[in-house]
Amino acid sequence: MIVFTLTNEDTDQVWVGTAREGMTPEARFKQIQAAVSLGIDHPFFDELKKFGASAFTPSLFAVAEDRLELQEMVEEALDSLNAKSLVGIKTVKPGTTKSALAPKPKTRVTRVKPAATTTAKPKTAKPVKEKLATGRTGSAAKERAIKAGIEAEKARIAAAKARKAQEEADEMKAILAGLDARGSTLSRR
Repeated sequence: MIVFTLTNEDTDQVWVGTAREGMTPEARFKQIQAAVSLGIDHPFFDELKKFGASAFTPSLFAVAEDRLELQEMVEEALDSLNAKSLVGIKTVKPGTTKSALAPKPKTRVTRVKPAATTTAKPKTAKPVKEKLATGRTGSAAKERAIKAGIEAEKARIAAAKARKAQEEADEMKAILAGLDARGSTLSRR
């Protein structure tokens, strides 16, 4: 994954964007130029229409190994260059992706029969544990929040185990102290 910059030579305004690995900043800029005709509303498209593609110079800023490093590099570029972000800029019209155009599976409608009147045991409500996602979310902030939640859950479990072990140790000490006290009174007789 790469972080690239597009510099408007007329205004010295810098835009920072990202592209998948194997794509050059120039190729990504051509993709963005092609998206101007789609009529997508974005401030960069307005600037591109106003100044023309020849006013912009694409260049590589950094190469990242993973999403977290990519996010850090984008933030660094935005801060150090006083730039605006192109991250998430749409280059296709919404609803025109392969997944959006794929036929939707048909849902089956079934008729529900009323339940027979039988005496059922009342169900006891168990506390529901919050389920944490483990896969990619598409957002670095969400992934960091999920990881923090997982770490907090691990810490809570470890603390509970340690507390239980300490309680068992205290109970064992009390039993042994009782046995020692009993043994010492027997020897006095």
